[in-house]
Amino acid sequence: MKVTLSTLDTSESSFTPLVVIELAQGVKEETKEWLKSRIIAKKRDGGAQLLFRPLLNKCEAETLGHQNLYLVGASRLRLLLGAEAVGLVKECSDGAMRAFTYGTRHSFRGFHDNNDDFLTMAECQFIIKHELENLRARDENMIPGYPQAKLYPGKSLLRRLLTSGVVTQLFPLHDSEALKKLEDAWYTRFPLKYQPIENHRLESAYQNHLILKVLVFNFLNCFASLFYIAFVLKDMKLLRQSLATLLITSQVLNQIAESLVPYWLQRKHGVRVKRRLQALKADVDASLYEQVILEKEMGTYLGTFDDYLELFLQFGYVSLFSCVYPLAAAFAVLNNFTEINSDALKMCRVFKRPFSEPSSSIGVWQLAFETMSVISVVTNCALIGMSPQVNAIFPESKTDLVLIVVAVEHALLALKFILAFAIPDKPRHIQMKLARLEFESLEALKQQQMRLVAESLKEEPREGEQEKAV
Repeated sequence: MKVTLSTLDTSESSFTPLVVIELAQGVKEETKEWLKSRIIAKKRDGGAQLLFRPLLNKCEAETLGHQNLYLVGASRLRLLLGAEAVGLVKECSDGAMRAFTYGTRHSFRGFHDNNDDFLTMAECQFIIKHELENLRARDENMIPGYPQAKLYPGKSLLRRLLTSGVVTQLFPLHDSEALKKLEDAWYTRFPLKYQPIENHRLESAYQNHLILKVLVFNFLNCFASLFYIAFVLKDMKLLRQSLATLLITSQVLNQIAESLVPYWLQRKHGVRVKRRLQALKADVDASLYEQVILEKEMGTYLGTFDDYLELFLQFGYVSLFSCVYPLAAAFAVLNNFTEINSDALKMCRVFKRPFSEPSSSIGVWQLAFETMSVISVVTNCALIGMSPQVNAIFPESKTDLVLIVVAVEHALLALKFILAFAIPDKPRHIQMKLARLEFESLEALKQQQMRLVAESLKEEPREGEQEKAV
């Protein structure tokens, strides 16, 4: 029997909370009831068909003062059907990667009828976010209780609720058990503002323009003084000292500013929440309540931009003047050892858990790093050509020295591009799996179209039978 979304039950009172919705203070009851009805309504009625309940009941909310926090989840069947709807790619038993379908669920690796771990928590939260974002206005022309917040058919309800201030934030919860295991692993190892609004059609275009603008600014801001010392003052000792100072100082300050200080502030807030909960002695699920309140006050992770920028600048410090200060590479390696754990601390204990976003590559950052590598070859060859040891070999003819330096630089760049062309970005087995996935998708699309045509012909009455009936 074909399973449809209309058969799902949305009346479960107890479920695993995955996503938290916070409404603004003073939101009217009719608005809350309308939002709840749209979230739990069946798909055929324009709802998301998810599970929804307040964090606290009415009595607990009055005691603790948090009346506008709501938990969103979904049944296992709903998540599986949602995975098919978003085209989630999973590994099959034969090792191939295919888009998940509920009808062929038993052919996927790790799937069992009683297995709740087939979909990761991040995948479940991504599915719920997708369903919430796909809630569309139907017959409503305004948000109930807010006549000024107009609605138009087909427009996203969640986006309108956020822009009108009815919903203040939407965030996924951390997996507490997974975090405990991760923190145990930490102790066993070596211990931006938004760009002004532009009229870009795609989010990827917006991000690419933002990255290029900020990269040019940071490149000039961080490396202009070093280029001046190297090629105008020609003071290699001062260049070495300046490079060491900038590299070490930036690494230490970044570690403190982005992880340690926010983590310390978050711990202080956690202590206050625990004391308040113990003083009230309210009959609530203390662990869940504490987790939601703590994560509600966490900062929002705005994306990987700052992390990539930090790596880009570090790469520049190491590669642009490596012949003058080879020890920079050792400091970079040491920093990266600690950066792994500090970034994990930042993502798990400082920021709200971000929703997962599928991505096929690192985008324009690949071009940025490749451009930096080309500039590095040029600057290092020039610095070597300016060194007293090399100049001593050509005491009379500077033209020969310049020609040799340029020839070596061109040879190294040619070798770089040859290696980049010879070594594929995607391994052969990955290319084969992607080609197979594309072929199977096309075949499935053809079969679906043929089935729809056959069904339409079957339902259409024959002309001969119509004439006989007449």
